[in-house]
Amino acid sequence: MKRLTDKDRESIREKIQAYFACNEEAGYIYRLHGVLLFSEKEAGSCDSIGALFGNSPRTVSNRIKRINDTGNIEGLRSKKQSGRPARLSEARREELKAIIRESPEKYGIAINIRDGKSLSACIHIKYGIVMKTGTCRRLFHQSGFPLKRARPVAARSNEKKKIGSKKT
Repeated sequence: MKRLTDKDRESIREKIQAYFACNEEAGYIYRLHGVLLFSEKEAGSCDSIGALFGNSPRTVSNRIKRINDTGNIEGLRSKKQSGRPARLSEARREELKAIIRESPEKYGIAINIRDGKSLSACIHIKYGIVMKTGTCRRLFHQSGFPLKRARPVAARSNEKKKIGSKKT
């Protein structure tokens, strides 16, 4: 019987590895499969299994050691990672939403908060927290507010020419 071949081996491999990377349960099965292959192959080494799965030999050996130490395969599951704590608490974010929604002067802030730079200044004044303008723009987006930016106005423009050049 003729040996089967796959036409685009690298593309298929990349797609499968991307699926394993984004799906938590599939990633667990992927790690289990590597350990199973290691235990089934007598001549298999961490190097060969790692090359087959696109992992380093150290990763494969760490997984096998973890199972040997605990005696439980559940140790290969991904754990929830908390990440970096937010600079602004949820209560402060809600307070900022109220400040943006209503008049900032009502809260004792003399800045018109409509862009990332002014929101950054407001946070620095109110809470003493330094935030970059890009982070503040993202806060606007997450809060559901549109960013309003100043638009340039041509000096000494001719109104008749301006009206004539507009699209209809």
